[in-house]
Amino acid sequence: MLRSMVSTAEREIRVGLWKIHILHHAAAREVWGLWLLEELAEHGHRLSPGTLYPALARMERHGWLEASQETQARGRRSYRATAAGRRLLAALKRDVAELYREVVLGRAPRGRAGASGENRGAAARHRKRTPSTRAGTK
Repeated sequence: MLRSMVSTAEREIRVGLWKIHILHHAAAREVWGLWLLEELAEHGHRLSPGTLYPALARMERHGWLEASQETQARGRRSYRATAAGRRLLAALKRDVAELYREVVLGRAPRGRAGASGENRGAAARHRKRTPSTRAGTK
């Protein structure tokens, strides 16, 4: 699914996806680094510990994750989503669902294309417009 080495541009986008995935699992249960590395790898995301652990630390600094106060076996830190992390996840789920509908299913964002929510032919119309014709539209 994912090549072992990704470009800087790809990585920039994927970091956000990884964080959503982490929040999803941390909202449901305690998670820890090794488990997350394995879970993400099952979905084709091959992260190194040097990528994952700084991301977890940033998520904790932002207040989205909270590390357990108890030291686990072998000094393992486990994480749970905070209330702020769960609120963020709920908002991100709505955004991801809308993005999926638009990008994957080809439907217009809600409220933009009639009662059905589908944007039939709009992509073709958009491609036909040139920058000069678009500039004159409102």
